[in-house]
Amino acid sequence: MTLKEALWTSLASLVTGILLGSFTLLPSPINAVVSLLGVIFVIWFFKKFEKKSVRISFIVFTVLYFIMFIFVLSVYIFVTDHPQGLG
Repeated sequence: MTLKEALWTSLASLVTGILLGSFTLLPSPINAVVSLLGVIFVIWFFKKFEKKSVRISFIVFTVLYFIMFIFVLSVYIFVTDHPQGLG
């Protein structure tokens, strides 16, 4: 994998992970638009990069970015709703 492929994979998986996380959190009419954007972005990426290793790393990093996005957003919501913390 070249540096250019690695940077594109990182950027594309970050965007796709955020779109996937947004899809799970947004209400019904808006999440359909986010889903469509995500599908279009994934199709564009898979047409641009045809190597199997790049596609596998894209999927793995998309899942990792999705989990990080949901975790960070959950922590932010918890901290802003409970300013005293757990105690």
